Amino acid sequence: MPQDAPLDERQIQAARMEAQGVVMREIAEAVGVNRKTLYRWRDNPAYPALVAALLDDAHRSARARLRMGVTDAATRIHALIGSEDERIALSAAQTLLDRAGLPKAERMELSADVRASGSVTVDPSDELAAMLAGGGE
Repeated sequence: MPQDAPLDERQIQAARMEAQGVVMREIAEAVGVNRKTLYRWRDNPAYPALVAALLDDAHRSARARLRMGVTDAATRIHALIGSEDERIALSAAQTLLDRAGLPKAERMELSADVRASGSVTVDPSDELAAMLAGGGE
């Protein structure tokens, strides 16, 4: 077979199956050729080029579908923040903050004196602002 020969219908079918991840044995059986023939077809530059183009199309399509779902996912997470179940609301809020790229808050341990007295000598809003700015303890 000449190296740059155009692909026939069986070769195109085999390339489609290969791009879908079907194993060579099954491809050979489906198109009615020996596996050695399939490997010879790969020597024609048009065959691997078609497989690569089909894979690129599949990846492009998958990325487009994922991008379309991002808005729906963000809307769903945002709606869950208003859940009556506080665990769900907190989990949704954490997920939203994580996905927004904000730094994770660090857990702060209170001293025994603060826990016993129940009073805090630092304004919590100042402490929160410092944590969000990256300057928390």
